[in-house]
Amino acid sequence: MIPDSWDLESREGAARIARDMLETGAVRFDPKRPFRYTDDLVSPVRLDVRHLLSYPKIRKEVVSFACEMINQEMGDTERTGVHDLDAIAAGEGAGMPFATLIADKLNLPLVIVRKDAPEIVGDVHPGWRVLLVEQLATDGHRKARFIEPLRKAGCEVRDVFVLFQYGIFDSIHEHLTRLGVTMHAACTWWDLLDVANRGSYLPEEALGEIHAYLHDPRRWCAQHGKQARVA
Repeated sequence: MIPDSWDLESREGAARIARDMLETGAVRFDPKRPFRYTDDLVSPVRLDVRHLLSYPKIRKEVVSFACEMINQEMGDTERTGVHDLDAIAAGEGAGMPFATLIADKLNLPLVIVRKDAPEIVGDVHPGWRVLLVEQLATDGHRKARFIEPLRKAGCEVRDVFVLFQYGIFDSIHEHLTRLGVTMHAACTWWDLLDVANRGSYLPEEALGEIHAYLHDPRRWCAQHGKQARVA
Protein backbone atom coordinates (compact mmCIF):
# COMPACT_ATOMS: atom_id res chain seq x y z
CA MET A 1 0.00 0.00 0.00
CA ILE A 2 1.42 3.38 -1.03
CA PRO A 3 1.34 5.80 1.93
CA ASP A 4 -0.63 9.00 1.38
CA SER A 5 0.83 12.45 1.89
CA TRP A 6 -0.30 12.68 5.52
CA ASP A 7 1.30 9.29 6.35
CA LEU A 8 4.61 10.56 4.98
CA GLU A 9 4.28 13.91 6.74
CA SER A 10 3.43 12.15 10.00
CA ARG A 11 6.48 9.89 9.77
CA GLU A 12 8.73 12.85 8.98
CA GLY A 13 7.29 14.82 11.88
CA ALA A 14 7.77 11.91 14.29
CA ALA A 15 11.40 11.51 13.19
CA ARG A 16 11.98 15.25 13.63
CA ILE A 17 10.65 15.15 17.21
CA ALA A 18 12.77 12.07 17.97
CA ARG A 19 15.87 13.84 16.66
CA ASP A 20 15.05 16.96 18.67
CA MET A 21 14.67 14.89 21.83
CA LEU A 22 18.03 13.23 21.31
CA GLU A 23 19.84 16.46 20.46
CA THR A 24 18.40 18.53 23.33
CA GLY A 25 19.06 16.04 26.14
CA ALA A 26 15.47 14.90 26.58
CA VAL A 27 16.78 11.31 26.48
CA ARG A 28 19.10 10.33 29.35
CA PHE A 29 20.87 7.00 29.79
CA ASP A 30 22.39 5.67 33.00
CA PRO A 31 24.05 2.23 32.59
CA LYS A 32 24.06 1.56 36.35
CA ARG A 33 20.63 2.72 37.43
CA PRO A 34 17.53 2.48 35.22
CA PHE A 35 14.59 4.82 35.75
CA ARG A 36 11.28 3.92 37.41
CA TYR A 37 8.01 5.36 36.08
CA THR A 38 5.51 3.17 37.96
CA ASP A 39 5.69 0.24 40.36
CA ASP A 40 5.94 -2.18 37.44
CA LEU A 41 7.55 -0.04 34.77
CA VAL A 42 11.24 0.78 34.59
CA SER A 43 13.24 1.96 31.60
CA PRO A 44 16.91 2.07 30.54
CA VAL A 45 16.47 5.76 29.69
CA ARG A 46 14.59 8.73 31.08
CA LEU A 47 12.40 10.59 28.64
CA ASP A 48 11.35 14.16 29.35
CA VAL A 49 9.78 15.95 26.41
CA ARG A 50 9.72 19.18 28.43
CA HIS A 51 13.34 19.76 27.40
CA LEU A 52 12.00 20.85 24.01
CA LEU A 53 10.26 23.82 25.63
CA SER A 54 13.63 25.54 26.14
CA TYR A 55 14.14 25.90 22.39
CA PRO A 56 11.68 28.37 20.82
CA LYS A 57 12.09 27.18 17.23
CA ILE A 58 11.74 23.52 18.16
CA ARG A 59 8.85 24.28 20.50
CA LYS A 60 6.93 26.03 17.72
CA GLU A 61 7.60 23.20 15.27
CA VAL A 62 6.41 20.56 17.73
CA VAL A 63 3.24 22.45 18.60
CA SER A 64 2.49 23.13 14.92
CA PHE A 65 2.93 19.45 14.08
CA ALA A 66 0.72 18.47 17.03
CA CYS A 67 -2.03 20.79 15.82
CA GLU A 68 -1.76 19.40 12.29
CA MET A 69 -2.24 15.90 13.70
CA ILE A 70 -5.24 17.01 15.74
CA ASN A 71 -6.88 18.62 12.71
CA GLN A 72 -6.10 15.61 10.53
CA GLU A 73 -7.08 12.80 12.89
CA MET A 74 -9.74 14.16 15.21
CA GLY A 75 -12.16 16.09 13.08
CA ASP A 76 -14.58 15.92 10.20
CA THR A 77 -11.78 16.62 7.73
CA GLU A 78 -13.84 15.75 4.64
CA ARG A 79 -16.42 18.39 5.53
CA THR A 80 -14.47 21.15 7.23
CA GLY A 81 -10.79 20.23 7.14
CA VAL A 82 -10.42 21.03 10.86
CA HIS A 83 -11.08 19.46 14.24
CA ASP A 84 -14.48 19.62 15.91
CA LEU A 85 -13.17 20.03 19.45
CA ASP A 86 -14.62 22.38 22.04
CA ALA A 87 -11.76 22.40 24.55
CA ILE A 88 -8.35 21.02 25.47
CA ALA A 89 -7.85 19.34 28.84
CA ALA A 90 -4.50 18.99 30.56
CA GLY A 91 -3.88 16.42 33.25
CA GLU A 92 -2.13 18.13 36.16
CA GLY A 93 1.57 17.43 35.61
CA ALA A 94 4.25 17.46 32.95
CA GLY A 95 1.88 17.77 29.99
CA MET A 96 0.40 21.11 31.03
CA PRO A 97 2.84 23.38 29.13
CA PHE A 98 2.24 21.60 25.82
CA ALA A 99 -1.51 21.44 26.38
CA THR A 100 -1.49 25.19 26.99
CA LEU A 101 0.46 25.90 23.80
CA ILE A 102 -1.76 23.60 21.74
CA ALA A 103 -4.95 25.15 23.13
CA ASP A 104 -3.59 28.61 22.35
CA LYS A 105 -2.70 27.75 18.76
CA LEU A 106 -6.08 26.08 18.18
CA ASN A 107 -7.84 29.01 19.91
CA LEU A 108 -9.64 26.66 22.30
CA PRO A 109 -10.45 26.86 26.02
CA LEU A 110 -8.03 25.05 28.33
CA VAL A 111 -9.11 23.20 31.46
CA ILE A 112 -6.92 21.39 33.97
CA VAL A 113 -7.86 18.15 35.68
CA ARG A 114 -6.42 17.78 39.15
CA LYS A 115 -4.33 14.68 39.76
CA ASP A 116 -5.19 13.91 43.37
CA ALA A 117 -8.84 14.93 43.39
CA PRO A 118 -11.67 14.59 40.86
CA GLU A 119 -11.77 18.30 40.20
CA ILE A 120 -11.70 20.34 36.99
CA VAL A 121 -10.09 23.78 37.04
CA GLY A 122 -11.87 25.89 34.44
CA ASP A 123 -15.28 25.87 32.78
CA VAL A 124 -16.65 23.01 30.71
CA HIS A 125 -20.16 22.39 29.47
CA PRO A 126 -22.18 19.20 28.97
CA GLY A 127 -21.89 17.98 25.40
CA TRP A 128 -18.47 19.50 24.77
CA ARG A 129 -15.97 17.35 22.94
CA VAL A 130 -12.73 17.57 24.91
CA LEU A 131 -9.26 16.36 23.97
CA LEU A 132 -6.96 15.26 26.78
CA VAL A 133 -3.33 16.27 26.10
CA GLU A 134 -0.45 14.64 27.99
CA GLN A 135 3.33 14.63 27.72
CA LEU A 136 3.69 10.85 27.32
CA ALA A 137 1.90 7.52 27.69
CA THR A 138 3.34 4.22 28.91
CA ASP A 139 0.67 1.57 29.52
CA GLY A 140 -2.26 4.01 29.64
CA HIS A 141 -3.57 3.03 33.06
CA ARG A 142 -3.41 6.59 34.49
CA LYS A 143 -5.50 8.22 31.79
CA ALA A 144 -8.76 7.16 33.43
CA ARG A 145 -8.16 9.45 36.43
CA PHE A 146 -8.17 12.47 34.11
CA ILE A 147 -10.93 11.30 31.76
CA GLU A 148 -13.46 10.32 34.44
CA PRO A 149 -14.05 13.82 35.90
CA LEU A 150 -14.54 15.24 32.41
CA ARG A 151 -17.14 12.61 31.57
CA LYS A 152 -18.90 13.15 34.88
CA ALA A 153 -19.18 16.82 33.85
CA GLY A 154 -21.00 15.69 30.70
CA CYS A 155 -18.08 16.05 28.29
CA GLU A 156 -17.36 13.70 25.44
CA VAL A 157 -13.79 12.41 25.65
CA ARG A 158 -12.91 9.93 22.95
CA ASP A 159 -9.29 10.88 22.17
CA VAL A 160 -6.01 11.37 24.02
CA PHE A 161 -3.05 13.12 22.40
CA VAL A 162 0.50 12.65 23.69
CA LEU A 163 3.82 13.96 22.47
CA PHE A 164 5.45 10.60 23.13
CA GLN A 165 3.97 7.10 23.45
CA TYR A 166 6.02 4.11 24.48
CA GLY A 167 4.19 1.93 21.94
CA ILE A 168 5.53 -1.30 23.43
CA PHE A 169 2.97 -2.32 26.06
CA ASP A 170 -0.07 -4.19 24.75
CA SER A 171 -1.93 -3.36 27.96
CA ILE A 172 -2.38 0.23 26.77
CA HIS A 173 -4.92 -1.02 24.23
CA GLU A 174 -6.80 -2.89 26.96
CA HIS A 175 -6.95 0.16 29.20
CA LEU A 176 -7.95 2.59 26.47
CA THR A 177 -10.41 0.25 24.75
CA ARG A 178 -12.19 -0.17 28.07
CA LEU A 179 -12.42 3.62 28.27
CA GLY A 180 -13.57 3.94 24.67
CA VAL A 181 -10.61 6.19 23.90
CA THR A 182 -8.22 6.39 20.95
CA MET A 183 -4.56 7.25 21.53
CA HIS A 184 -2.79 9.65 19.16
CA ALA A 185 0.97 10.11 19.51
CA ALA A 186 3.33 12.48 17.73
CA CYS A 187 6.30 10.17 18.35
CA THR A 188 6.97 6.65 19.70
CA TRP A 189 9.90 4.59 20.95
CA TRP A 190 10.22 3.04 17.49
CA ASP A 191 10.71 6.47 15.93
CA LEU A 192 13.32 7.31 18.57
CA LEU A 193 15.19 4.04 18.08
CA ASP A 194 15.19 4.44 14.29
CA VAL A 195 16.70 7.94 14.53
CA ALA A 196 19.20 6.86 17.21
CA ASN A 197 20.35 3.92 15.08
CA ARG A 198 21.02 6.23 12.13
CA GLY A 199 22.97 8.82 14.13
CA SER A 200 25.63 9.00 16.81
CA TYR A 201 23.28 10.14 19.53
CA LEU A 202 23.69 7.35 22.10
CA PRO A 203 26.55 5.03 23.08
CA GLU A 204 26.47 1.43 21.87
CA GLU A 205 25.75 0.25 25.41
CA ALA A 206 22.62 2.38 25.50
CA LEU A 207 21.43 1.16 22.12
CA GLY A 208 21.96 -2.45 23.20
CA GLU A 209 19.90 -1.97 26.35
CA ILE A 210 17.18 -0.16 24.43
CA HIS A 211 16.95 -2.97 21.86
CA ALA A 212 16.65 -5.55 24.64
CA TYR A 213 14.05 -3.43 26.41
CA LEU A 214 11.84 -2.85 23.39
CA HIS A 215 11.82 -6.48 22.30
CA ASP A 216 10.78 -7.81 25.73
CA PRO A 217 9.89 -4.88 28.04
CA ARG A 218 8.21 -6.94 30.77
CA ARG A 219 11.19 -9.23 31.14
CA TRP A 220 13.63 -6.30 31.13
CA CYS A 221 11.61 -4.51 33.81
CA ALA A 222 11.54 -7.63 35.99
CA GLN A 223 15.32 -8.06 35.66
CA HIS A 224 16.23 -4.44 36.43
CA GLY A 225 13.50 -3.30 38.80
CA LYS A 226 15.55 -3.57 41.99
CA GLN A 227 18.21 -1.14 40.75
CA ALA A 228 15.75 1.44 39.41
CA ARG A 229 15.38 4.99 40.72
CA VAL A 230 12.38 7.25 40.36
CA ALA A 231 12.35 9.02 36.98
